[in-house]
Amino acid sequence: MKLKNTYLNFPAQQDVKTHDSFSLFQTTEEDSFDSNYDVVLEPLHNRTYEPSYTCLLIPRFPSHQLSGDFALCLPRWQEQICISYGWKLQFVTIDPEYFQWGMQLNVSNTPNHIMQTIRTETSKLILSNFSFLDQDKISDDFWALGYLVVLGIHPHIDNMIARSISLMRRR
Repeated sequence: MKLKNTYLNFPAQQDVKTHDSFSLFQTTEEDSFDSNYDVVLEPLHNRTYEPSYTCLLIPRFPSHQLSGDFALCLPRWQEQICISYGWKLQFVTIDPEYFQWGMQLNVSNTPNHIMQTIRTETSKLILSNFSFLDQDKISDDFWALGYLVVLGIHPHIDNMIARSISLMRRR
């Protein structure tokens, strides 16, 4: 079998002579491509991996429904928080029983860090803007213990939400 050197337009290698031994740049004549064909080497993109998460919180007390002014303020506050931390908010869903959102962020942020930040910042805003909640307040956290975080930007399915709410209420 006769071997032929294949050059990928590397100027330093164009002076290399054909050898009888096989190397990484050698192929059989049948495997080689047309000598008039230019190989285009594309640059690697220096993008970091940015995972996406879909998250869910519920109010600490079942009597605190996310409706009315809550439903109007939470998406706006969430957007402001995400902008200030450099996170990309993808969607927000407000249901009377839960607060759900999807976001994309830098890999250096852990889900626990994200959730703690969102819990803390939104709790401050809620408790300072809705004074009637102070009478029920036993902590500075408006949200129930626990949360649901799933990798990807897809709203949680209804039975997953119901199961998560049930587990969080038991805590």
